[in-house]
Amino acid sequence: MNLKKFALRGLAVLAVFVALCMFFSGTIKTITTAKIKITRAKTGRLEEKTELSGKLAFPEVDHVRYALEAGQSLTISRVNTRPGYTVKEGDVIIEAAVSGYDGAMAQYQAAYDDALDQLLLLESKNANLRLRRSDEEYANAFFALRDARKAAAAAKMAMDSLLNRERLALPETGAPEGASDALIAAIAAWRDAVAAEASAQTAMDGASRYVPDDATWAYISDRRSLQEKMDDAEQKMAALSELNSSVSAICAPHDGYIAEVPVKEGDAYDGLADLFTLTKPDALPVLRADLSKVTRTVSEGAAVTLSTDRGEMETKVLSTGIDEEGRKYADVALTGEIVSAMGSVYSMTMEETPLSLVNRAAQSTSLLTASAVHGTGDDRYIYTVDRVYSSFGNTKMTVHKMTVTVLAEAGGLVSIQEELGYYDVAYMEDRPISDGDTVMEYID
Repeated sequence: MNLKKFALRGLAVLAVFVALCMFFSGTIKTITTAKIKITRAKTGRLEEKTELSGKLAFPEVDHVRYALEAGQSLTISRVNTRPGYTVKEGDVIIEAAVSGYDGAMAQYQAAYDDALDQLLLLESKNANLRLRRSDEEYANAFFALRDARKAAAAAKMAMDSLLNRERLALPETGAPEGASDALIAAIAAWRDAVAAEASAQTAMDGASRYVPDDATWAYISDRRSLQEKMDDAEQKMAALSELNSSVSAICAPHDGYIAEVPVKEGDAYDGLADLFTLTKPDALPVLRADLSKVTRTVSEGAAVTLSTDRGEMETKVLSTGIDEEGRKYADVALTGEIVSAMGSVYSMTMEETPLSLVNRAAQSTSLLTASAVHGTGDDRYIYTVDRVYSSFGNTKMTVHKMTVTVLAEAGGLVSIQEELGYYDVAYMEDRPISDGDTVMEYID
């Protein structure tokens, strides 16, 4: 009985001993074997991203001004928009009034009233004067010739100015070769004015035998002069009233985005500068990115990505240029979808928009994480992983060195010329490994 107990105890001790040997054997193997992670190459085009930011810019705009005569100005009473606002055709952008409107109207009215008083007095003094038909015909011919000569002289001055500017000579007929459209029109207007003057001279020659006496002519001349003063004052009042009415609501000529509003409430405006600028019909603003610190060449069509509330969206470079300070820039296209995802054009004027300039390789290659590629210069290599399965269900993994051709590196990825899609590749090893080493895989 004692012998049986002793044997059982021996077997138990032996079992414990074997178990401990197996445990420590596995532990030693685990401690001494390199641990790796395993990855596989993906096929794709290597991308290099350059992080930039873009300011909203409006390269295609219409310059909206309001033409005024010399000496006239407007006083801006209200500005109903800001850069980035969306406007529709007919929306009131600027409200203004003619500066000194009341004083000018009073001045014209006074001139009209004075001429009217003088005309009434003249008519009263000549109440008994009876004009003959021949007197009227002579007067009409005389003043028609006077007006025709003035018009011909003004047309000649305008034509001569353009001829001198374009350094051309006037031919006997037609227009000189190379003349601008403006000069061609000016020459035609002068020739029409000369013809009108000749016709008026012919009419005057026919009426010259009916010269009125001095008293009658003085009356006709004075009456015509006073009537012209009244007409002039009346026309100026009508034009000023119409101008004041029209500038009370200066509207958008078409749909678009407001790019700039140089004027503000209380400003005086003389008609020589912009009241506001508006994007051309169907034109969108762009994001203008500073390229002064970008070393590689950026070309039209280069890919750009934007991070929006709807995720990453892709667009492209429309054009590049040099700004007034000599810095190179790229204009990045915006779409209606991007603007909507960013909020609005107006919200985008508040701050710069982050963007990524994407440089994509022309061809697809094998892409591996940079930590899987070893070596420097032309001596680059990876470790592929081979598995051998035993009949006891165990797996032995060994690594083998493979030389590779590195084409480029960017963003933590390496572009490799060789096809690697079917290889398991070791990376993130916990210690240096060599060709033929046995390794173990570890998992986070």
